[in-house]
Amino acid sequence: MKMNLTKMLMMMTMIMSATSALSSSSMLMTWMMMEINLMAFLPILTKSKSMKDQPMKYFIIQSLASSMMLMSMLMNSMTESPLSASIMLMSSLLMKMGLIPFHMWVPMIMKTMTWENCLIIMTIQKIIPTMLVSQLTSLKLMMLPICASMIFAPVMAIKQLSLKTIMAYSSISNSPWMIMALVNSKSLFLMFFSVYTLVSFLITKKFKEMNMIFMNQMNSKTKKKSMSIIINILSMSGMPPMMGFFPKWLILQSTLSFSTLIASSMISSAIMSTFIYMKMISPIMMISSSIKKDKKKNETKLENDITINVLGTMIQMMTSL
Repeated sequence: MKMNLTKMLMMMTMIMSATSALSSSSMLMTWMMMEINLMAFLPILTKSKSMKDQPMKYFIIQSLASSMMLMSMLMNSMTESPLSASIMLMSSLLMKMGLIPFHMWVPMIMKTMTWENCLIIMTIQKIIPTMLVSQLTSLKLMMLPICASMIFAPVMAIKQLSLKTIMAYSSISNSPWMIMALVNSKSLFLMFFSVYTLVSFLITKKFKEMNMIFMNQMNSKTKKKSMSIIINILSMSGMPPMMGFFPKWLILQSTLSFSTLIASSMISSAIMSTFIYMKMISPIMMISSSIKKDKKKNETKLENDITINVLGTMIQMMTSL
């Protein structure tokens, strides 16, 4: 993404609004920061040539969710009922995050986005709704959507061929992990979100470099690039030696202490997600490449991804001691 002045300004606005919402104690201030975050993302969406009416769809969905959220707070203040038991508030936050049953807009919109916009919608746009879900809604009310999102999102991704759609469903299944991490502790959320953002950045960067859109395009690359993709995707799935394993293990360990149902859903989701990721990289692993070796100048660049993922777990374990 060419970072001109407009995009830099919008990106800084998004990051600052998310940071302000995390540090705010006022509910109205958090809601305003969420709207500023949305307004900063829309110009980045409209800059893309491939996006036709998708920015308007995204704006309508997010505005509807924000209006529902504000309405639920006003109704709660009039009736003096507990806000954590409000189904309207829970529905608005589920729509904001794109969790089941309000999830269909995520793959539909991400399918036509650029890889940079896909990365933004999978990471930065999830921060404020995740914080609101963990603080405002009760875990008993959220248990069904959380378990359904973790289990059914990988099931729906099995038949998909578009890599962007698969990443959209992957984002849906990873969102409950973020919520449970924040419910457990802020430091655990920061660790998981940082690792998830880094791995998503490496994957989307690699897909953009190789101009990959569909799954059948993953079998015509050189061995160095193929190995880099395999390592990154295995890290996203949470395989033990990789960087993505350690935060998921800590979240699962802490979730087991208060909810066996959510923990079992996490294990089932991880198994099904791993199957989908293995299906993605199976053309690379099964078909031997007949293309010439990479030039020497690219070798160190491509090995960086592997080094980051392999050493990531060791660094996390050292910092958590």
